[in-house]
Amino acid sequence: MKNLILIGAGGCGREVLQWAKDVNRASPRWKIKGFLDDNPNALDGKACDAKIIGTIADYSPQDDDEFLCCLGTSATRERVFNTLQARGARFTTLAHPTAVVSDSCELGEGVILYPFALVSPNAKIGRGCIINMYSSVTHDCQLGEFCTISGHCDITGACVLGARVFMGSSSQITPGTQLGDDVWICAGSCVMTRARAGVKLLGVPAKIVKF
Repeated sequence: MKNLILIGAGGCGREVLQWAKDVNRASPRWKIKGFLDDNPNALDGKACDAKIIGTIADYSPQDDDEFLCCLGTSATRERVFNTLQARGARFTTLAHPTAVVSDSCELGEGVILYPFALVSPNAKIGRGCIINMYSSVTHDCQLGEFCTISGHCDITGACVLGARVFMGSSSQITPGTQLGDDVWICAGSCVMTRARAGVKLLGVPAKIVKF
């Protein structure tokens, strides 16, 4: 049985800790070793039975370690993921027991699927993506690396998302839409047209905004 180390002891990390426990209850997979966090006080005042075992900067990956990067900001998650991978860290995937995962989909290294997430046939999810609760990635979609999909989002058929796309809660993307890298979709928005890299989108239908 491998040791599981969660990178980041903030809200996302503590959620993923629970999902890892749920995986273990269904079928024992990991010994949960603890968190890496550069803030030694990150768990102060929080009910949590896992401990911070070291800093991201100083930890040396061991042969029996597997990692999940639980940092909510896509660019930070990518940077830390690459830093630790360069030191020999091996990243695993986590799909909550209630997630629906097609046999024909592809999940990259370090993907985290929250409870009741859905990944449909022939969808491709890049490494380091997080798909939150009740969100769906439907048939033939492609998500670039380190996308962050918040809860109750809907990515419909054959959409193509670049790297580090962020979708706020309850946002939607209509079929066949293509988005560049680093697109930010505000909560509750519906994206119906192609969007270039780096823009922020708000509204129904979503339009480019600056703020």
